[in-house]
Amino acid sequence: MLRFGPLMWLVILFTVLPTSFVRSQETLAPQVDPRDLGLAIARGAEPISGEGQRIMVPDELDEPVVGKLYFKSGDRRVVLLPSGRLTSVPAASTTPTDRPFDALDPKTLKTRLEENEFPGFKTKATRRYVYVYNTSEEFATATTRILETMHPKLIALCKRRDLSVVEPEVPLVVVMFRTEEEFQNYREMPEGVVAYYNGISNYVVMYEKSKLVEVAPMIAVKQAISTIAHEGVHQILHNIGVQRRLSGWPPWVSEGLPEYFSPTDVARGIRWKGAGEINDLRMKNLDERFRANPAAFGRGDFLKSTVMAEQLNSDGYASAWAITYFLAEHRPRQFFEYLSEVEKIGPLGALSTDQQLELFETHFGEDWARLETELFNRLKRLPYVDPVLNQPHYVVLMKAGGKRATVITSSPASIPEARQQMLSSLPPSERAVAQFLVNVYPNQALARQAASGALR
Repeated sequence: MLRFGPLMWLVILFTVLPTSFVRSQETLAPQVDPRDLGLAIARGAEPISGEGQRIMVPDELDEPVVGKLYFKSGDRRVVLLPSGRLTSVPAASTTPTDRPFDALDPKTLKTRLEENEFPGFKTKATRRYVYVYNTSEEFATATTRILETMHPKLIALCKRRDLSVVEPEVPLVVVMFRTEEEFQNYREMPEGVVAYYNGISNYVVMYEKSKLVEVAPMIAVKQAISTIAHEGVHQILHNIGVQRRLSGWPPWVSEGLPEYFSPTDVARGIRWKGAGEINDLRMKNLDERFRANPAAFGRGDFLKSTVMAEQLNSDGYASAWAITYFLAEHRPRQFFEYLSEVEKIGPLGALSTDQQLELFETHFGEDWARLETELFNRLKRLPYVDPVLNQPHYVVLMKAGGKRATVITSSPASIPEARQQMLSSLPPSERAVAQFLVNVYPNQALARQAASGALR
């Protein structure tokens, strides 16, 4: 999942299917299926691969369908349904079958979602995706463009790196809500989460209108499209066999790989830039941290603490991107051999702390300080565009008689307040004749230059 400063939220697994999530009927629909919040599994039972066995099970509408056995857990069977959803059923309620597993085609799934889960929403089906949305058409179109462009190229890249890749068996569903309120009504998420991939439903869920739009519109747009691409990578990786659904990868690579694969740009239209391009948002974070305390980098602590972290905050996502970028670009053979090992982690599986350490050091060596020093020496040479300084800035110019004053802001929402503060600095006799002019400039430097010229 992604906060303002990215993040995938992988699925929470319960030993008992939770029932407390369902709210009163007064809550706005649509609402997440409670079965998306966890899977009933046998406590303490080791998951056993289903090896693609086909069995008859009831689907979401309680209709009998051919499902694909994902894994066994004691007397429970976790099954892939034709919709792409994972479900948990008692072993006694399943029947082996020789009938083929036929995934729902995108158009059929689109109709089902319209009629059952998301009535009143717009929908669109493509060869690989089903998009469900009540956002603006501009947001939905940008999302579609990014994911449809990224999908085939990401698969091709993984194949070139000798990762185990298969074509997705089921359509990929992307749900887009117009507002944060609707997003939270659908499923309550921690503050700051703007999107997530759910490994049970196989949905990416996000929202369009963020509070950041009022403060820094261009940053908000960049963050939004970065989120789309990041969560889209999670969904793709979990459906092409690179990362098995419900597997627990080390967080640094689980999040760092989508950050590496998903850089986006708005300079020439909203677009996916391609894997391995510089992530300006992450570079900004790293640059500020390095400038604040350069002595903290180069000892190995930054690298080791990120690699061994059990969860990541916003700084952790930037660190994960930096490590992934460095290793993929400058240790590509070792990095993709490392990924080939991580690929083997099965459903409900995870590496212990000792296993994580051993696996990393096997592929990249034990000299953490040397590796970290090289990492930062290379990062410091990377060109990047500061997303804060290079967002649009507004110059508010006030003229009152012979007086002039200016205010520079990146937030259009703050312009009325700026005007009011400038007026309050004038004597009452001059307020009535005060005139205001607002101009926008592509970055802070040009805005300062214009403001300086206006005061001459």
